Amino acid sequence: MDESGLTQQPKKQKLNEERDVVDRNIKCLRNLPEEILRYILSLLPTKDAIRTSVLCKRWEYLWTSIPNLNFSGLKPDKRKQFMNFVERVLLLRDSSDIKTFTLYCDVLGDASHVSAWISAAVRRNVQQLYIGLYNFRKPFSLPHSLFTCMTLTELELAMPCILKLPPTICFTNLKTLNFSYVTFTKEHSTEKLFSGLPVLEELELENCNWVNLKVVSISAPKLLSIRIVEDWENQNDENGCQVMISGVSLNYFHYSGEFCNEYHVHNSPSLVEASVLASWYNERKRQIAHRMYMLLTGFSGVKELTLVFCAVELLTYAVEVVELLPHMPIFKNLEYLEFDELVVNLDSVALLKILQKSPCLKTMVFSEGISLSSDYERNDRILDPVPPCFLSQLNCIKVYDYEGDEEELSAVKILLKNAVVLDKMVITCSHPFAKDLEKQKKVHEQLLKLPRGSKHCELVFLI
Repeated sequence: MDESGLTQQPKKQKLNEERDVVDRNIKCLRNLPEEILRYILSLLPTKDAIRTSVLCKRWEYLWTSIPNLNFSGLKPDKRKQFMNFVERVLLLRDSSDIKTFTLYCDVLGDASHVSAWISAAVRRNVQQLYIGLYNFRKPFSLPHSLFTCMTLTELELAMPCILKLPPTICFTNLKTLNFSYVTFTKEHSTEKLFSGLPVLEELELENCNWVNLKVVSISAPKLLSIRIVEDWENQNDENGCQVMISGVSLNYFHYSGEFCNEYHVHNSPSLVEASVLASWYNERKRQIAHRMYMLLTGFSGVKELTLVFCAVELLTYAVEVVELLPHMPIFKNLEYLEFDELVVNLDSVALLKILQKSPCLKTMVFSEGISLSSDYERNDRILDPVPPCFLSQLNCIKVYDYEGDEEELSAVKILLKNAVVLDKMVITCSHPFAKDLEKQKKVHEQLLKLPRGSKHCELVFLI
């Protein structure tokens, strides 16, 4: 027998076996209940889910009732194809509810079509709506029905234009709200928007504008967390707006940006964790410092606080705020304090003031290292008076990105000397330092020789 025939026979047998497996799998899929089949289709991209209609007669129209629809059309060369696809999907869809509706596209001259698509989702009791609209040629308005949608639980809206709000706003079941690049211009309607959220739990405002608005209140009784991100380059109003945030259930607050607006947190007794990652420019440092101070006054009850150190330094530099520092609130519940992004100067006036006002502080973290300015290298009276927490509560200090220079060593020495109830100081060396074994050994020996105010303090040196 020909050797080629011998080799072809096993290959043909293997192909037949694989085909049998595929046929059995398809048969198993065909026999599944429609509810399960729809769930499987909902896990696929919308286009792929529709393509399954060719698999068998039973699947031909199954896609018309899938609960999740996802449309993304940001490619100019496929604009017409995208428009026709969305129109066809929504036109042929049956009357079943839509759970998740995602739409990312350029609006251009098709505002009426885009608005109609969103209306179609609302009519079908949409629960989660994720909208990203760009490149407007004319003023654009979202359908009024969206703002009274009773089934909506999540709304994400990225829309770099003015948000035109209708007379009636009521999100009775909305729990998550995310606005990106949205411009608010009318005070009355904006107030209605942020007061018509009875069950809202999560709010995110990313690079939003408050144009011609002096004061806006955000008040939601069940609000748990709020995240605000700002970029000065995206702002249209140099004066900014006072944003008053009130939430009796609020337990997490995050701010990142350049304080384009002034934020006040009040009537939030449940606030547990807060972070302020602020940056600044010389021409605005007094304004930013004042806004930084005003925000901190709302954190008197937090247990965990993360600050960018440049924002803390700003409080020291700004003349007006230096006068306010003595009136800094007492952080009565603060147990965890972390400084992020920059090396911390231990001789910072604002830092010392915050420590003086944190009587219950237990853990302090310097995530980017610690140092002293040259004027204070050998000054043992930096912590004078010693913050109360150093004498009674502070039991853990962590210093990351340690490089082993004299300024760092002096700062660590001062901390070890004054923290008299310290249980542990953890020092983690920087990546370049980690490669120098000889320097590591020398620095480790230096650290071990430092005097400690606490007799039971453990010093941990990590590479």
